[in-house]
Amino acid sequence: MRLNIDGATHDVDVDAGTPLLSVIREELGLTGTKYGCGVAQCGACTVPIDGGATRS
Repeated sequence: MRLNIDGATHDVDVDAGTPLLSVIREELGLTGTKYGCGVAQCGACTVPIDGGATRS
């Protein structure tokens, strides 16, 4: 999988079922995105994707 985050391209090799939040925080070490409620309801895990807000 290839991700473009803040203008930097990151190639990651993770299982397709891995939550985006886990990839961002654990695989890439980018801790700005927070874990909140764990069920994508509170919005703490929100990240911008293609101009829209998506809960990760």
